[in-house]
Amino acid sequence: MFGEVDRVKERRRERLERIRTQSRDSYSPFVDDWKDPIEPTPDPFSFQLRDDDSMNQRPSHEKWGLQILASVILIGMAYVLFQTTLIPASWKNQAREVMTRDFNFAGVADWYEARFGSLPTLLPSLMGPNAVPATGTGKKEAVWRLPATWKVVKAFEAKSAKVVLDTGMAADVTIGEMGWVAFVGEQPGFGTTVIVRLTEGREVWFGNLDGVKVTKDEVLQPGQEIGTARAVNNTSRHLYLGFKADEQFVNPLDVIPFE
Repeated sequence: MFGEVDRVKERRRERLERIRTQSRDSYSPFVDDWKDPIEPTPDPFSFQLRDDDSMNQRPSHEKWGLQILASVILIGMAYVLFQTTLIPASWKNQAREVMTRDFNFAGVADWYEARFGSLPTLLPSLMGPNAVPATGTGKKEAVWRLPATWKVVKAFEAKSAKVVLDTGMAADVTIGEMGWVAFVGEQPGFGTTVIVRLTEGREVWFGNLDGVKVTKDEVLQPGQEIGTARAVNNTSRHLYLGFKADEQFVNPLDVIPFE
């Protein structure tokens, strides 16, 4: 029994030896070692691919070089645009004015407070000439005054929440401080109305308008025209003026006096 097993092993060894001999006779020694099915060796040409992220990462000095190159190109393009005669002079002047004018921090602060409420405590207080000063009584007083030519037609009443003013025929209705147009449309008791939201939670209502020259969400500057009051005869136009403070209507003439 054991002799039969030995003979099987001997025949297997002979076959393997013939295969080895035939392989080495038909290939060069180097290729034979590479292709030897009996004693395989590691592939001499094998290599391991690097991680994709490591291949995509650029050296820091290369990133800095690209950023500097992009900056130089932008500066060069700006210089060429300002020097060439193909660009209209008006465009150049507008671009120069945008790049050199001071940023209106006080105006932005007033607009933010009029639209969203008081500024966050982390931001500095930006008070400018258009801001509403505080009086000794703790109340806020508007910085603009109504024209002296306007006349009171009907005094303030809590029920109507407005005063009726005669603006004359040629007087335009303007805003006296910076604000934000919160509403344009019809309001009961006011007719065609523009509501302008000011700082400190205040609102001024311009009602009974014949022509409106502002749009909703528009930011208004001091002195900007709101519109024209509706004519009642050949000599008079009546403006309905309301004022809200802390969600309550108050007498507008208490906070916006005449000149």
